[in-house]
Amino acid sequence: MGWKEKDWKKDKTHKGGDSRREIEIEMLKIQGLIICPKCDLTYSLYQHKCPHCDAPNKSHYPAKI
Repeated sequence: MGWKEKDWKKDKTHKGGDSRREIEIEMLKIQGLIICPKCDLTYSLYQHKCPHCDAPNKSHYPAKI
């Protein structure tokens, strides 16, 4: 730790706790999109299944399989 580095400034970036992936998922949800957990394809939040691998969309339709 140098004379310019302070403890409270070093730990400032680690306080959020959100990973980059969680932030990306939240931004896509705001735009009405979702990432498929199986194939990582981005598709509409309102579709029942992923158009690429037919994985169910459990975030918006939890009872549908």
